[in-house]
Amino acid sequence: MIGLHLIIDGVVSNRVEEKDLEKVLSELPAIIDMRTLAGPLTVRGLPENPGVTGFVIVDKSHIAIHTFDEGNKISIDVFSCKTFKEREVIEYLKDRLKIVSFHSKLLKRG
Repeated sequence: MIGLHLIIDGVVSNRVEEKDLEKVLSELPAIIDMRTLAGPLTVRGLPENPGVTGFVIVDKSHIAIHTFDEGNKISIDVFSCKTFKEREVIEYLKDRLKIVSFHSKLLKRG
């Protein structure tokens, strides 16, 4: 195995703001024992597809989060060339982003 890819799709209780996403993307790499190489970068979507997208490049890959104002939906990718604790990541994200329901899948790469 050369790493893991955690995919989470869910619904948050409140609209996610850029500052909230930036904080999560700043904190999460250290939680999974990775070093930030670039970012985080967050941007607000276009009026016809409102929401916030953010990503951070880490020493072993990247973390990306996409939010959608309509329906308070969220999609998250934690893509890594090393292992991490799936449950720890999910619990952190549920708490910080106020995820109320979700589906997740962990893919083993390699």
